[in-house]
Amino acid sequence: MKYIILLLLFSIISINTYSQVFGLSAAKLAAVNAATINKNNFEFEPGFGYFWATSYYDETGKLKPLSSTTDSTDVYQEMVFRFTYGITKRFEAGMMIASNLSSFSLGAKYTLFTINTFSAGVIAGGTFANESDIVAINSGIFGKTLSFAAGMAFSNEFSEKLSLDFDVQYQCLRDNKVSYSNDIFADAELAYIFKNKNQLIAGLSYTLNNHTHEYDGHKNYLLSLNLGASIETGEMFAFSFLFPIAILGKNYDRLNGFHFILTMFLS
Repeated sequence: MKYIILLLLFSIISINTYSQVFGLSAAKLAAVNAATINKNNFEFEPGFGYFWATSYYDETGKLKPLSSTTDSTDVYQEMVFRFTYGITKRFEAGMMIASNLSSFSLGAKYTLFTINTFSAGVIAGGTFANESDIVAINSGIFGKTLSFAAGMAFSNEFSEKLSLDFDVQYQCLRDNKVSYSNDIFADAELAYIFKNKNQLIAGLSYTLNNHTHEYDGHKNYLLSLNLGASIETGEMFAFSFLFPIAILGKNYDRLNGFHFILTMFLS
């Protein structure tokens, strides 16, 4: 079997090829929650993702093999590190950096309000890459990329064991000082606490890339189902496992794989 090895320069929290707001705390998997970590608390989180594709969604949304002549597989893998600090009881800031130093992200989250069990927050951040992530989709455009994203995060606790997190983000991405795409990201995840603070999690992630470059101009989207679990071991550690499953898309690889996260809580 022929293997084509590629580095996923940005997100492995979800299976999005492009960046969004990173460096922030999350209560579940891909979705950002509205709450911030406690004041003067610190989170350190290494994460590893491994995804592969043998087919892709074409311009019409139909699945096609990557190659009609060979048995090809695209492999995306990367390790990243997240650092987040609680500055006040409502404000946190953080950063995420790839292990190979190919990308660096800064993010911030502010909790706007909490009414009973419902809360809302605002998030914003940016990502810089010393290589073009456009290379990963073979666009022929090479150079440095810079993106800025902002959005809202919402959380609601239906009961002591059932909760929902939802976020939506808008992003402008520039490649080699040229506007390349205007993107929308949305994540929603439902969690059920089955023992202590351990969670079973299911949700959806949606990505829409509206390419604006004169040599491109197409749109691509991807909808995926996220399945996983979060397991807390005492007061200082938590493990998270994410298994994304592509449901439908357009001009995107149909990815399979997993993501593993270890979160360490320090105060």
